[in-house]
Amino acid sequence: MRSVHKILLFLFAVLIASILPTFAEEQYVDPVFGDTIDRTAEDFVTVSLLVADPGLSTYSVLGHACLRMQCPAFDMDYCFSYESESVKNRIGDYLAGNLKMGLFAVPVKDYCDGYREEGRGVYEYKLNLPSEAEQNLWRILDEHVAKGSILPYDYFKRGCAITCVQFVEEALGDTRIQYDASLLQREATSKEIVLSHCDKFKWSGFAFAFLAAGESEQLVSGAEQLCVPAELVQAWKRASVGGTLLLAQEPVVLVEGAPQWDDSWFTPMLLAWLILCLSIANFFWNKPYGDWVMLLAQTVVGAAMMYLICFSNLCCTSWNWLLIPFNPLPAIFWYWRKYWALPYVGVMIVWSLVMAANLLWGHVLVGWPHILLVLAWALIVLKQSSWVCTLLSHKK
Repeated sequence: MRSVHKILLFLFAVLIASILPTFAEEQYVDPVFGDTIDRTAEDFVTVSLLVADPGLSTYSVLGHACLRMQCPAFDMDYCFSYESESVKNRIGDYLAGNLKMGLFAVPVKDYCDGYREEGRGVYEYKLNLPSEAEQNLWRILDEHVAKGSILPYDYFKRGCAITCVQFVEEALGDTRIQYDASLLQREATSKEIVLSHCDKFKWSGFAFAFLAAGESEQLVSGAEQLCVPAELVQAWKRASVGGTLLLAQEPVVLVEGAPQWDDSWFTPMLLAWLILCLSIANFFWNKPYGDWVMLLAQTVVGAAMMYLICFSNLCCTSWNWLLIPFNPLPAIFWYWRKYWALPYVGVMIVWSLVMAANLLWGHVLVGWPHILLVLAWALIVLKQSSWVCTLLSHKK
């Protein structure tokens, strides 16, 4: 009986010995790295779009977008976020156009913790990309991170949302993102797109309309319109790559939060109406104090306009329609104001009508508060004309 058991054990050992080499031969080994990790697997790298809620700061009212890259095999999970140098305490550098932008790799936990402290939500949308494109994308992102912050600040060409588009398109190579016809047929300027998302941030929209002009007032098409995170999400939800929807329809909530709105009752429109009413009152008040205050304010704004257009490297400041009513010339030639006041008022009235017509037509060059402020300044200048001075003196 023992001999039978020994024979069976011997046969079992021979069987196991013959099977093990077969398993060893079938086990995957990467031909380049020599490990057992299958880098061609669909889930080797996953890509997501992360979108953060808007914040109260002027630089965060549009929210933020970045790409999340995950590689579970190596326990790697990073957000690749395109950002500028901090604007805080560097307003002068910002207006001079001296701030730089670059791509940064941040651990997802650290990235989410920052928004959690601000009370802003973060949402994840899975991107459906080919495996090769996903790995190409990570390589491209690593290369840009290595370059650091070297490019001048330009929200429209290198903002967080548009760079996500550029990186994904580069990773896809010859494969193109197929966008919905509604995006391709849309006609809008970058300035109009941004301002359409500033309805609940009146002061930020007012400042943006004041600063941004020039190239931002040119029509953009297709993917160039995706300069705002919210626009990017809506476009990618309807886009496809190789017949597959590019973006997951429903997001995964990474950080609970809510959009933050500016609910202040004191708005730029209220301020503009107040200044216009004071200008009307000043028109019939035979005191120069109001004239000098408005002249000082107009000169400061005009000097800022001249600086941005002539000396600043800030994007989209090569021209600004506000330079026509707001410039330093009235202060320089104020002594001779009774000779040029009426023609200058005529120019400002025509300017206001043209700007208002554009707004009613749906083409934004300036906002309604800017037009009201120009009319207020026009009243101050009109008061200086020899004809009005004579008329007011006769009424006394």
